[in-house]
Amino acid sequence: MKIKPNNLRKHVLDMVYEKQSGHIGGSFSLAEIIAYLYENYDLVDGNDKLILSKGHAVPILYAVLYELGFLKTLEDFREVNSSLQGHPDKQRLSYMHATTGALGQGLSIGIGHAIAYKMQYAKNINNKVFCILGDGEIQEGQVWEAFMLAPKYQLDNLICIVDYNKAQNDGFVKDILDIGDLSCKIESFGWEVVTIDGHNMQSIEHTFKNLEPRSMLCTKPICVILDTVKGKGVSFMETPAWHAKVPSQEEYTEALKELSYESNS
Repeated sequence: MKIKPNNLRKHVLDMVYEKQSGHIGGSFSLAEIIAYLYENYDLVDGNDKLILSKGHAVPILYAVLYELGFLKTLEDFREVNSSLQGHPDKQRLSYMHATTGALGQGLSIGIGHAIAYKMQYAKNINNKVFCILGDGEIQEGQVWEAFMLAPKYQLDNLICIVDYNKAQNDGFVKDILDIGDLSCKIESFGWEVVTIDGHNMQSIEHTFKNLEPRSMLCTKPICVILDTVKGKGVSFMETPAWHAKVPSQEEYTEALKELSYESNS
């Protein structure tokens, strides 16, 4: 099934508007990569794993699971005792491969899964572990401990994806705590790093199709930095203000128009 990123954005918009709670900006910036990963990897049955370390963006995961028919409704988003909590909860929803929300922990969890796959399958390893980090999240110290650890164990089955949308809860990342030249920093820890346009499906497809032959020749873990825009898809939402802002009725209607126009153009 071909997944349209803007359909995912519409589902996110609907969820957040109906509950007047949730994170639109960081969910929208992930729409293309989530569409691609769920089309091309075995993330539902669990042979491949996806750790959403920036757990507040979980609406985009609910959106893709709904689009694929694994969720029958999104109406109980953020309801008490619902399986669709405001952050991923694997105890409530089996499609989540880790419970996250406290930022900075997901890459460590991903390393554990990648090591387990190595131990279980030795060198005949086809399963991938994807971990999605936010760029603001990279200000957390535990992330850098994980960046140091993964190359030691030659985790070529681990793919870290950084949503480099350059904005976080309180403003622009460069103004809060500048993370500098991210590619050079991560590469210096022993990773292979690729930076691409995170909203260009052709670029995403080309990059990920080349990961397999690359991992056969190299034992380094791989980091894909996605150059993205927070709130991508709706012009007035492409600012840090839409980290956790919820739309008014007028804003909701206008956002839906923009997303529908882009989907049909």
